[in-house]
Amino acid sequence: MNSVFVLLVFFLFIILLIPAIIFLIAYLAARSRKKKQKVLLEKIGTPQYYAFVRYNMGNTQNEFFKLKAFQGSGILYVEGRNIYFEDTLHQNPHVFPMSESSIKWEDVNIVNGLLKWFSIADQEKKYYFNIESGMFIFNLDSSKPTTKSVFDKLLQHLNEI
Repeated sequence: MNSVFVLLVFFLFIILLIPAIIFLIAYLAARSRKKKQKVLLEKIGTPQYYAFVRYNMGNTQNEFFKLKAFQGSGILYVEGRNIYFEDTLHQNPHVFPMSESSIKWEDVNIVNGLLKWFSIADQEKKYYFNIESGMFIFNLDSSKPTTKSVFDKLLQHLNEI
C-alpha cells in the first residue's frame, strides 16, 4: 500500500512539474525579450514610428525544414525617409530607403506556422516581418499592434513621400 501511495505521489509530482517548467521557461523568455526590446529602444531614441517584429531574410521564409518559423527578432522603425531594421543580435541590420523600397503584404505562410507576414524589399535585400508576440499567456496587452496594422502604418509613411 505504501509503495502504491509513493508511486502515485511521484506520478502526480511529475505531471505537475512538467507544466511548471513550461511556464517558467515561457516567463523567462518573455522577460529576456522585454530586456532586449528595452536595449533596442534606448539605442534608437525616439523614432517617428516603431514596432517590435520577428523576421526572416530572403529564401529562408519559404524553407520547409527549419527549427523556427523566424530567424530572429528586432525592431523596425521609421526615421525621416528611411525604414530601419535592427535585430536583437545586431547581425542583420538594414536601412530601406523609402524611395527605393517596396512593401508587400505576404499574408499567411503555411510553412511558417500559419503566421501573417509582410515583406520589405530594396535592390539589395528582402526581409519578411511579423509581429513579435511570444507566448500568449504573457502578452495580454490589447493595445499591441498587429502585423496588418504595422504593414498599414508603413504603407502610410511610404505614401507620404
